[in-house]
Amino acid sequence: MSDDLRAVADAFRATMPAGAHVSVFRIDQLDRTGVPVVQANLILPDEPATVGYGYGFSTVEAEVGALGELCEEVHVHHHVAKAPRTTGSYAGLSRDRAVVDPLTLCLPAGSDYTPDLTLPWIEARRWPSGEPVLVPREWVAAYPYQLGEKPRLITPITNGLGAGFDIEHAIAHGIMEALQRDGNVVNYRALDQGRVVEPDAVDDPQVQGLLDHLRSLGIGVTVKLAADDFGMANLYVVGDDRGQPTAPIQVTACGEAVHPDRSRTLRKALLEFCGSRARKAATHGPVPLLRGSLPTDYVERQLAVAMLDEEEPRALDAMVEWMGQDAAALRGRLSGNVFSERERRRLSDLPTVPAAAVASSKDRLALLVERLAAEGLEVLYVDCSPPGGGVRVVKVIVPGLESETMSYHRIGWRGVRRLRDRDDPLVVGAPKDGAKRVLLRPEDEERAGGPAWFDAALADRIVGSLYPMYRETGTFSAQMEYARRQGRVAA
Repeated sequence: MSDDLRAVADAFRATMPAGAHVSVFRIDQLDRTGVPVVQANLILPDEPATVGYGYGFSTVEAEVGALGELCEEVHVHHHVAKAPRTTGSYAGLSRDRAVVDPLTLCLPAGSDYTPDLTLPWIEARRWPSGEPVLVPREWVAAYPYQLGEKPRLITPITNGLGAGFDIEHAIAHGIMEALQRDGNVVNYRALDQGRVVEPDAVDDPQVQGLLDHLRSLGIGVTVKLAADDFGMANLYVVGDDRGQPTAPIQVTACGEAVHPDRSRTLRKALLEFCGSRARKAATHGPVPLLRGSLPTDYVERQLAVAMLDEEEPRALDAMVEWMGQDAAALRGRLSGNVFSERERRRLSDLPTVPAAAVASSKDRLALLVERLAAEGLEVLYVDCSPPGGGVRVVKVIVPGLESETMSYHRIGWRGVRRLRDRDDPLVVGAPKDGAKRVLLRPEDEERAGGPAWFDAALADRIVGSLYPMYRETGTFSAQMEYARRQGRVAA
């Protein structure tokens, strides 16, 4: 198995641009869990490194994850830059070709979008038919800078990226990430519903051993349920660290996952939680700590090329405020939400499918597509694979799934229906101060229970100082800005 994983890691690494410097190193020395966590970096002249993170029960497993994530971001960037674009409006283009309706893509409440708005589009394909369909270019990019122009409707995010040796694996990976985001969008972090999962049926000895190990370290690890839509357990793992975190921000770590097999879901969420602890320290820890723990050439280069003016102002301000807090203060902010418990469910009661039924990428993808189709949702993908045919990279888009409600006020009919089902004041049925109209197709508005307004002002108040749980700043940016505002050098 380790030889197979090494071949995967090597194949991912071989797709990096000729002449570029790729560095790969472990960062779990910044934590005490003992779980291998790897950082992979693509370094180009005068630019911050493009970074991927991976984790696993072995170093090579973590390296595969880090290089796979790096592959996704690098090749999506290249595709967005070079792919032919079509410019026009949805109203005009849809007269004679297939075009995805932006009203199905979870627009921000109050968006100024109209069907006559001119946008740049890129070709995607429907799975499994392969039929071409245009999607807005900003839904394909993973980050705003990849567009080379100001986005018109949304802030591009990484949601839906996938990589693998076959197209089915890559698409399935992207779908599960999109499902993960959709399931937790209004159910955790500042809106945590307190649904704790009792891990009573852990059939993986490594997973059970890690749960026991974390608790022995004074990390009150808790498994929580975001959703069970589509007959899949959408889990996340948090941990109330009452020991000695290397960097205070580690108490805010979270690991998320969804998979048809609930055992795989728990495994991935738990490992990602450990990965998050190391990643947060490596990205936002005190600079002297990082200078002593990470490769010197990497740290000094990142400090020299950090682009503070590229950071989202709200995220930068919130992260800088966090840099001045100790672990106890950050833990206190999470006590009423992230660490809350209002109900308890057993892992054994959550939906699952036999592991053998989704062991192959083809079977896994077929099940995911079937579950989505049962809810009237289709899968679109943009093939961003590098030349050579050995590695496949995609950006998956599932119209109807949602993300970024509490950060960027993006919300669709599923989000409206969820909030209405629990009588949440974030959605109202008539205009009011601070609320913005949710843009939906007439048929989706009907499914959501009628016209809706999202109370964006209330959302911002609820999120408050928890904004870094939603949007983080880039490598070292918060520490550098914190030092600048304190009138000193980030040394």
